[in-house]
Amino acid sequence: MIDKLQLLYSRRSIRAFVEGEVTKDQIQELLEAAMCAPTAANRKPWHFTVVEDADLRQKFADMGKRACAAVPVVILVSGDKRRFFDGDRIEVQPYWQQDCAAATQNILLAANGMGLGSLWMGVFPSKEAVAKVSEIIGAPEHVVPFALVAIGHKGEEKETRTQFEAEQVDWK
Repeated sequence: MIDKLQLLYSRRSIRAFVEGEVTKDQIQELLEAAMCAPTAANRKPWHFTVVEDADLRQKFADMGKRACAAVPVVILVSGDKRRFFDGDRIEVQPYWQQDCAAATQNILLAANGMGLGSLWMGVFPSKEAVAKVSEIIGAPEHVVPFALVAIGHKGEEKETRTQFEAEQVDWK
């Protein structure tokens, strides 16, 4: 297990993978980590689809998400429209994208901590990508695809680093 801040600094986008199984227990752990993410008003507006089927992963690759064909599992993070609404009011809960982004980041960090490689590939807000991914997985109407996360065994090692840029910070 990687230690504290090192987990953050060593998390990198992996684009080369080698063969190797990602177990059901590992997938379960990744999903549990995802659901530990902060969420506005505790709405938990996410839905997860675990895609192990090679034909479906190839269809993602064919739409430009190439890493999906190289890994044994892809986790699709989606928003669940049934959880977008604030109680009985008609207002849409506007923070679902942020909640899904936090859940996606938790998957990436957990994968890194487990020694696995991962790659976040955006879907939302591209209407075309949302429609294509929805079609590929047969998503119900209430599920809005947000991001695909390829999970597998690293075929490359990348240097640990921070991306700190002092000029991006104002002190008041």
